[in-house]
Amino acid sequence: MKRIMRWCALGGVLPLLVAVSGCTDQDEPEVPEVPGGTEQPTDGAEPTSVVDPTADPTEALDVPFECGDMLTAGRVVQIVQTSLDGETQRIYNDEFLESSGRTGRLTCRYGVPTSDPTASPTPDAEADELAPAVEIAVSSYVDAETASGRIESTVGATSRDIDPQTIGGEEGYLLTGDDDVSYIVAEGVRTYVITLRRGVVPEAAEVVVILELAAELLGIAEPTPSN
Repeated sequence: MKRIMRWCALGGVLPLLVAVSGCTDQDEPEVPEVPGGTEQPTDGAEPTSVVDPTADPTEALDVPFECGDMLTAGRVVQIVQTSLDGETQRIYNDEFLESSGRTGRLTCRYGVPTSDPTASPTPDAEADELAPAVEIAVSSYVDAETASGRIESTVGATSRDIDPQTIGGEEGYLLTGDDDVSYIVAEGVRTYVITLRRGVVPEAAEVVVILELAAELLGIAEPTPSN
């Protein structure tokens, strides 16, 4: 098993913004989506729902509806132990092709680089190309077997370095790439993909931080990783 290489640097704090963009989930192959996902832009405030106020969007799905219900930006900063420049983005979808087996997906990006609007009237292309400091995607499936199968197919298809890591009795995998490291794991009908960009934390702390993020999502008080 190979360890994680060095990463690109990032720092600062985070105004909250909900935006819609493509998921960087190359570790968990996407299934075709049916147009009609929920989009809720905000400006420094909690996302507001544009759905029937009498309906509970989580009743039909097994994924959180808001990033704060999964992991707040403040909690991410506490775990990473460094400030994160940029925005927080939320991407939510609950409509997929029936054959995919997926029933819902929430992606939260923390520390998304943005250009400084006071510096220049033109967008900062270099900032737009940078990945978020941390990205967490949770998906739900029709059953646990389908969720587990998605993890297995991801591991079988990736060209990244693979390092099995089991925490809290759940077997997951560290996937190391050139620009980031991801941890993927299935728990019941859910799959989690946690991605940490290189350089956000020192190289020696990368695995510790990403597994602490995973433990927080899985409700594990003190992760004791084993491979």
